[in-house]
Amino acid sequence: MPIPDTGRPPGGDAALASRAGAASLAAEAWSWTPAGRAAPVLDGLDLAIEPGERVLLLGASGSGKSTLLQAFAGVLGADDEGTRAGTLTVDGRDPADARGRVGLLLQDPDAQLVLARAGDDIAFGPENLGVPVEEIRRRVPLALAAVGLDLPLDADTTRLSGGQKQRLALAGVLALRPGALLLDEPTAQLDPAGVREVAAAVAELVADRSMTLLVVEHRVDVWAPLVDRVIVLEEGRVVADGPVADVMRAQGERLAARGVWVPGRAPEHPSPASREPGETLLRARGVAVRPRGGEVVQSGLDLEVRAGEVIALTGVNGAGKTTLALTLAGLLEPAAGEVVAGDALRGIVPPVDEPSPAAWSSRALVARLGVVFQNPEHQFIAATVREELGVGPRALGRSEGEVAAIVEPLLDRLRLRALAGSSPFTLSGGEQRRLSVATALATAPPVLVLDEPSFGQDSRTWAELAALLAAHRDAGGAIVMATHDRELVAALTAREVVLPAPAAASPITATGGVHRSVVAGESTGSRNERPTDDGEAPRRPRAPLVERLNPVAAIAATLLPALMLIVTLDVVSAGVALALQLALLPLLGVAPRLLLLRLAPVLIAAPLTALTLLLYGEEGGRVYAELLLVRISDNSIELAAATFLRVLAIGIPAIALFARPDATRLGDALSQNLRLPARFVLGAVAALRLITLLRDDARMLERARRARGVGDRGAIRRAAGLVLSLLVLAIRRGSSLAIAMEARGFGARIRRTWLRASPWRGVDSAAVLVGVLVSVAALVAALQTGEFNAIVD
Repeated sequence: MPIPDTGRPPGGDAALASRAGAASLAAEAWSWTPAGRAAPVLDGLDLAIEPGERVLLLGASGSGKSTLLQAFAGVLGADDEGTRAGTLTVDGRDPADARGRVGLLLQDPDAQLVLARAGDDIAFGPENLGVPVEEIRRRVPLALAAVGLDLPLDADTTRLSGGQKQRLALAGVLALRPGALLLDEPTAQLDPAGVREVAAAVAELVADRSMTLLVVEHRVDVWAPLVDRVIVLEEGRVVADGPVADVMRAQGERLAARGVWVPGRAPEHPSPASREPGETLLRARGVAVRPRGGEVVQSGLDLEVRAGEVIALTGVNGAGKTTLALTLAGLLEPAAGEVVAGDALRGIVPPVDEPSPAAWSSRALVARLGVVFQNPEHQFIAATVREELGVGPRALGRSEGEVAAIVEPLLDRLRLRALAGSSPFTLSGGEQRRLSVATALATAPPVLVLDEPSFGQDSRTWAELAALLAAHRDAGGAIVMATHDRELVAALTAREVVLPAPAAASPITATGGVHRSVVAGESTGSRNERPTDDGEAPRRPRAPLVERLNPVAAIAATLLPALMLIVTLDVVSAGVALALQLALLPLLGVAPRLLLLRLAPVLIAAPLTALTLLLYGEEGGRVYAELLLVRISDNSIELAAATFLRVLAIGIPAIALFARPDATRLGDALSQNLRLPARFVLGAVAALRLITLLRDDARMLERARRARGVGDRGAIRRAAGLVLSLLVLAIRRGSSLAIAMEARGFGARIRRTWLRASPWRGVDSAAVLVGVLVSVAALVAALQTGEFNAIVD
């Protein structure tokens, strides 16, 4: 169902504020110890947050801030996932019983997005809570406008940049209209303009105190003007609690020393570079970049990376900073132009002749280019932190003594010593980021390519990280970093390269614009648009039949002839069914090129299957050829022909009717038309999106192994490592996805509403009838000709 194109609606962001009243949050002697840990993450916690209060939660990395937010959201885990003690409540109730009263924005936005399209994902929470359809239809564009996100509502959520995903995840939380809004570093991956927009949006949302706010951030300056109170956690306990000014005045120095970003107490910056940049190590000429499978996002780029220089790639979210970084690192081929290494970089032992890093071996890359990926988990391949740091040096053939001499100082410099025996995947977000940077530094490459290297750092670890990068620069190394961190750009006196925003029309703007996207995936061909100057809505062509059919009708129309063809085995029934289906195919409106592309596996499988039966099928009648096990006879010819026609008659309509697969629309139809449980169906739909993410993860993992120096291993060993890493990521993503879905009301004991209705129309009944008629016609033809042959007598 279309959502009206309202642009930025009258009433502004405050229109999203809760009408059910703000929620209270409280903890009394509350502790949480995750399974497998000896010490609690939160220990004897006492605090009370009154309805409508606006609170900033501070603390060093690993102090338990994110854990507390998940606990209040009721998604921390069951008893087998940890041990809890004391009392934790939302509105005086257990958080698990207060579903919908708390909206949680997780640290990883990718883990919080559930469905494949932006509009669907924003509507997901309100649907779970039984919000009326008309109200959901109003909330979705309001939520997008509130976070300043210009996206079509049918935008593919897997193709968004990290910052765009974070804004979309926040929009999904805002659409819930929770009584308490819990934000876990909501601006961490945003550009400076995005930080201001999101902070302003949240400020307006909580201005009337109809919504309680609890926000986790390392930086006080962004949120200090908005909040009433600051709570500081240290080792799982409250060590400071009060008004912002009072806490900063009394404990500012102590908090800064412990890593809190205190206004007016900036962390120490490293000394400026002592010498001018040296020779060119890497050069980009006329480069165009695009993510794999995507469109070109930047073109005509010229860039020189010189020894002793830091280059900061900046720009709005989606400008292509990550893509350019991966291209410079030799992990993506340029879409146009070239990236070439200078003589000094190529001359490192063992030298390489090929100028393009994209053509280098994995070992050649790791000796010359150290890479830090946007998601640190993509580059982890070892069982422990200590082993992770040794991967690169070992790939370069260093002895165990040399490896230890490299790894041990890094553990201390980046405060990872206490975690040396832990799995990299069990670390906090900030700890994982430090480890990922350390893995790149471990091989001392001349060029470092870093994607958001300071993400999730407190001021203390930030200063240590900046000092390490400055030391690399002062030793003659070059650094290219994609970043939104203005403080880091200044601290390293980086040369800033601002990437322009990609030119793209947007259907939702602050001033309003034509909304031409299918809202929440509605595929009926009915789209709400702004009227033209003469007052008439622009006429749009009707959607093709295949997009208007109810997915359940499409399944039935495909399944009925398929069942008949499976239980018979003769040429006539298969031939008649195929002929009728081919005659009806143009009515579906599927583009021939798309259909041929989707049909490629069937067009290959059908003749191969027929050939196998022709050569090795059961002998019968006249034998035309015989050689060893091969016998071509009347029976094998008939069997091959019947099988060939059956594969086509089953495959062609199935692929034609689902040429444009839409998992969300199918899930809607299965739940609404067949009354399948929503929890089962939507869980499956979310899992399909997760599979898409894992496909992208696999590509990143391959790049990471190449960057880490282990990409040259044998195919079997590489595949085994990739499968293991994907399994770990799948488990972690699945766990995070379950938390995100529960935090947005999934499984609540409320009758669910559906924004996108899945009606059964006359055309759907007609499609099912056609399936019946094709089956009957094929059977009648086979019977009348005497060729009918059932598999089971």
